Amino acid sequence: MHPILCLATALALGQAEPAEPPADAAPPAAEEQQAAPPAAPAEAPAAPPVERPHPRPRPAPSASAQAPGEAAPAPTSAPASGQRPGEAEKAQVARAALAFLDALLQGDARKLAAAGADRFSFDGDVRSGRDQVERAWKELLASRAPADRGVLLDLELLPAADAVARLGPPPPRVAALATARGGWVALANVSRRPVLLFLAREGQRWAVAGME
Repeated sequence: MHPILCLATALALGQAEPAEPPADAAPPAAEEQQAAPPAAPAEAPAAPPVERPHPRPRPAPSASAQAPGEAAPAPTSAPASGQRPGEAEKAQVARAALAFLDALLQGDARKLAAAGADRFSFDGDVRSGRDQVERAWKELLASRAPADRGVLLDLELLPAADAVARLGPPPPRVAALATARGGWVALANVSRRPVLLFLAREGQRWAVAGME
């Protein structure tokens, strides 16, 4: 055969048969093999929201709350005998004056002594002690007829200083009562006759300390 035809035939046979990999060829590296990504874990179902109770607001501490280390406040004393809680001083004086005038119009010596002070001035004649004051009232009332005791028509209360400013300086026999600091003067109209009562605080009560 012609040498050129032999060469062409050999080339054609080489292209028709696939080349086998050499026996000593190494398999592809592990890192070259692309592993499939692992499947993502299934998401757990969302838990339902838990309802939490709303916190209750704490009450604000009161002004009287005791601070740590602070001494407890002293208990409030009970109201004085014959007085009402929260009653104004003038109202207390009025109640004392009316109780005295009511006993005077009734002619009751015992009630007059109870509504008066332990030291009482009968227009300057001073008696001391409840028994002595009651005895003096019994003697005075015995000399008067029941019709002469009169009827209360009007009553005005004035602080002692205001009474002096309106009526002028008191006579010496009642000056100490009329000008007593913190005292009151009751101007009573008993059957159109003026009666002056001098009131002073005696202990925890108001009492009539004298009359003119």
